[in-house]
Amino acid sequence: MRIEYERRWFVSFNYKLYFSEFLIAVFLAGCAHPVSQKIREGLDPGISFESLVEDPSSFIGKQALFGGVIVVTRNIKDGTELEIVHKNIDSYGNLEGGDYSGGRFLFFNKGYLEPEIYSAGRKLIGVGKVTGKKLGKVGDYPYNFPVIEVEELHLLDDTTINPSYSAPYWSPWYRPYFYGPYWPYRYW
Repeated sequence: MRIEYERRWFVSFNYKLYFSEFLIAVFLAGCAHPVSQKIREGLDPGISFESLVEDPSSFIGKQALFGGVIVVTRNIKDGTELEIVHKNIDSYGNLEGGDYSGGRFLFFNKGYLEPEIYSAGRKLIGVGKVTGKKLGKVGDYPYNFPVIEVEELHLLDDTTINPSYSAPYWSPWYRPYFYGPYWPYRYW
C-alpha cells in the first residue's frame, strides 16, 4: 500500500514538474526577439542608420538589422522592393514610437511579396546584406535610398504598448487618501 502511494505521488510530482517546465518555456518564448539569435550574432555593430545613409558603399556586403514602417511595396522584374521609413528598434525587437526617422531605405526581396499583406503603414523588421544605393524620388525630391537585400523579414503586430495607468502606490491595500483612483469601483 505504501509503495503504491509513493509511486502515485512520484508520478503526480513528475507531471507537475513537466507542466511547470512547459509553462516556463511558453513564458520565455513570449519574450523572444523576432529575429533569431544566430542571425543577430552575425550583425556588424558598427552600422548605424545615419552612417549607412551617408555612405552606403562603405558597408556593402555587411549584415544590418533595421526596421520601420512600409511606405510602398513595388513588385518588379527581379523581386519585390519595400520602401521603408526608418524607426529605431528597442531591445525587445519592437519599433520605438514617436515621429523620429533617420530617413528612408529599401528592402529588396528576391521573391514575390504580396502587396496587400506588405501594405503601407505596416511595421516590419528585416535583416540582410547592404548592396549599395539606388537613386529614387520622395515626391519630387531626389533621394539616395540605401538598399538591403533581405535574408529574414518579420512583420510586426499592429498592437501598441501602452504605459500602465494604475495607481502610483505599490500596494493594493495602501490608500494615501480617503478615495482611491477607482472609487466607487474596486479594481480587483
